[in-house]
Amino acid sequence: MSDSSINGSTKNERYRRFIEQIDNLPSLPSIVSRLIQVVNSPDTSADDAAKLIQKDPALTTKMLRLANSAFYGIPRSISSVSSAVVILGFNTIRSLVLSASVMKMFSGSKKPAFDKDRFWKHSIVCALAAKTIVRQFINVRMMDPESAFCAGILHDIGKLIFSEFAGDDYQEVCAFARSNNLPLLEVERRMLGIGHSDIGRILADKWALPLDLEYALVFHHEPKNADNLLDLVTTVHIADVLTHQAGLGLWDGEITPPEWDQGSSVLRFGENDREHILTLLSDSIEKSGEFIDIIK
Repeated sequence: MSDSSINGSTKNERYRRFIEQIDNLPSLPSIVSRLIQVVNSPDTSADDAAKLIQKDPALTTKMLRLANSAFYGIPRSISSVSSAVVILGFNTIRSLVLSASVMKMFSGSKKPAFDKDRFWKHSIVCALAAKTIVRQFINVRMMDPESAFCAGILHDIGKLIFSEFAGDDYQEVCAFARSNNLPLLEVERRMLGIGHSDIGRILADKWALPLDLEYALVFHHEPKNADNLLDLVTTVHIADVLTHQAGLGLWDGEITPPEWDQGSSVLRFGENDREHILTLLSDSIEKSGEFIDIIK
């Protein structure tokens, strides 16, 4: 497909078709929406969250598997949901239920536009990188590592929405980006009139996502445009860039939009820090498979 074929009328038609389709975007399961509300309430106790989780046997099983997995490395056996909530923390719980729900929602595409296993591996490793960055600089930037982890998991969910609701068009987008060595976000906007980060705003509104997740979805490629939560958005941005540099894009050699020049200064992130995080990513790659197996 040549660049000249990406004309205005084609883009407008694809945009219109996609926007019509996205009206069919499913709502989050009621238990997940309720759990997000509970987790984000300052008055919530671990028992409140546990009682809600226990209403869903599948979530209960996943929660206990995660708490007892090598992924978190807790030195004693966890047998109750209440204990798991206390030990893992509310934002980890949020990560688990959202990831599991999203994976289930978008697992049935007959013609996925990309390798979904590779998509999830990128997402989990990005999440682990974001969490590591926060822990590395916890005395410099006061952020919750698990909030960064959850934001990292979901940052690219717009790509899943494209694959689900504009599968044939998005296959062309991915093929064009790959064959022309261009960033996927750039090609999305050229061929569809909207990018996966732009989808984040639609999704956050429909699902009533908390602000930290909304900003990560919308601004992870363009943190300079964020008017709030700059530290968190920049953390996910740099984690995303480093994950691509580690060879974990949607395909080998996938080009990502350039890193924001001011990102390192926002986080006080030096070259030695960058090399350290990249070294730790090799362990994260191994861990990502276990997390994916648990939430499937």
